[in-house]
Amino acid sequence: MECQIEIRNIEPIRVAFLHYKGVATEANKFFPNVFKSIQGKANGAPFFCYYVMNPETKMGEMDLCVPTEQNPLGNGIEIKEIPAIKAVCATHTGSYETLHQTYEAIDQYAAEHNLHLQPPFREVYIKGPGLLLKGKPDKYITEILFPIRED
Repeated sequence: MECQIEIRNIEPIRVAFLHYKGVATEANKFFPNVFKSIQGKANGAPFFCYYVMNPETKMGEMDLCVPTEQNPLGNGIEIKEIPAIKAVCATHTGSYETLHQTYEAIDQYAAEHNLHLQPPFREVYIKGPGLLLKGKPDKYITEILFPIRED
């Protein structure tokens, strides 16, 4: 597992999304509906936008997002503009099972730099399992974006 952390300004982004409440690991079963509703015409990496996440129970509330200029066709998929943010950004290379290590590194970085993190945070799936081939988990690339609260 590798991890790089930096602070960046993230541009606003238009997404098709499906709001989901439940077990986080089950959300990927609903994610394909977002792609189908925009006929697969994404213009950026897909991501989950987490509002609430319980690390013990893995229960969460999140938006399953795909950047697009398309208007979705049904399936309860909506469009919204996510505003610009200043965020702590961590690029995680490795399997999803080791993501918790990157979250710990973000917490440590925020504490060391006296930063106040706030939801919603994002997991951007730069490289992950394909629809047909499962890929190599040690090569997955996930970017975690945590908004910084300006005090």
